[in-house]
Amino acid sequence: MVNYYEHQNLIAQNLITFIRLKGYSKLSFSKLTGISRPTLDQILKGDSPNQTTYNTQISRINEALNLKEDFFLKTQPLTVASPVVTYAFSDHGVEAKRSMQAKELLDGLDNILDIYSMYMK
Repeated sequence: MVNYYEHQNLIAQNLITFIRLKGYSKLSFSKLTGISRPTLDQILKGDSPNQTTYNTQISRINEALNLKEDFFLKTQPLTVASPVVTYAFSDHGVEAKRSMQAKELLDGLDNILDIYSMYMK
């Protein structure tokens, strides 16, 4: 098994490029791979605290997308400008109080903001 943990920054850059070029949002990519959004954010920042978990997560991404084990270890060709990814977090525990309609609308807005942040210069 490859030790991805030693290459977090390269993998983060290549994963951001891959997500952008394939047209995924962070939410859709998270659902596709089964990796939570907060964990995906850590991976995209190159800031995973646990080596074993990180290696498992990158392996899961490769398996979900049917990619070779070393896919994200190779610099990906970039056909658009590199993004400056901006993150915003909130943990006020309001999820349980939102109506289903409000949750769906806010999830849609979150998805749009994720896509925008991936293409921001």
